[in-house]
Amino acid sequence: MTLRLPADAAGWVQSWRENINDREGFTAAAAEFDATFCFEIQSDDRYDGDSILFRVTIDDGTCTDTAIIDETADYDFALRGPYDAWAALLTGELDVSESVMNGTFDVEGNTMTLLQRQDALSEMIVAAQAVDTVFEY
Repeated sequence: MTLRLPADAAGWVQSWRENINDREGFTAAAAEFDATFCFEIQSDDRYDGDSILFRVTIDDGTCTDTAIIDETADYDFALRGPYDAWAALLTGELDVSESVMNGTFDVEGNTMTLLQRQDALSEMIVAAQAVDTVFEY
């Protein structure tokens, strides 16, 4: 089923969770890793609506929870960027590591831990790219 962003954000994040847990590469990359991520799609020239914040909770190689959250929610790491950049990332036009390094996306959290767990983050992004998505803007 094709999901629209931002209209179907709640369903989209649930599909993302299923895709994460279906990836054997994620299970191995996230073994013994417990963390909560906030992924934020921010407004830009293409999308002028409210930011969309997704929480993804990881527990020893399994994605145990995903949800739409508000800016008061707790998390260990955050990845934030404009809608247009998220659309490019989720369609495979941008590389997540390169986009973080060049400032397209902002990262918050312990950088050393993220570098050590870069494979887990990459697996999460590949799982997000596998969600059948149409960008409304």
